[in-house]
Amino acid sequence: MNDQVKINEIAPALTAKQAENMITTNLPPIDHHGEIVEQVGRNSIRVRLPYDRGFMGTEPWQDGSGQVFSGPMVMGFADTTMYCCVMAAMGADVIPVMANLNITFLRPARAADLIAEARIVRSARSARRKSRFPRVYAWRRTESRSRNRHSCPSTVF
Repeated sequence: MNDQVKINEIAPALTAKQAENMITTNLPPIDHHGEIVEQVGRNSIRVRLPYDRGFMGTEPWQDGSGQVFSGPMVMGFADTTMYCCVMAAMGADVIPVMANLNITFLRPARAADLIAEARIVRSARSARRKSRFPRVYAWRRTESRSRNRHSCPSTVF
């Protein structure tokens, strides 16, 4: 039986509150932005980043419609969400390491809470390590997931 089947058959290793606590206990203070873990599934997680004016870029967006979230802020939020996803699926005793991060901004993230959903899309096991490969999508809370998302496939070992 492969790992993907096994991971889908078991409950998450951490609750939403435990996963949220991993952000403040395991990540450096610069990575704490008040993220709220809303839901944890067998191999998925949903995290909300409450809107804060300080997260916005200083320049108005090119179409004149106002400020948008800083790109590095959105990337950091996606990274934190993937971290929580792997921790929730595998447990507090693992150390997720990002091996590859690729982000595609499909449209700007305007002033509102951001939502990110990460899902482990593939699992692998070698003689030395277990690997999980999450994918995360982020969008504004005021819009549907399919309308405004930032795709961020990545590889975590």
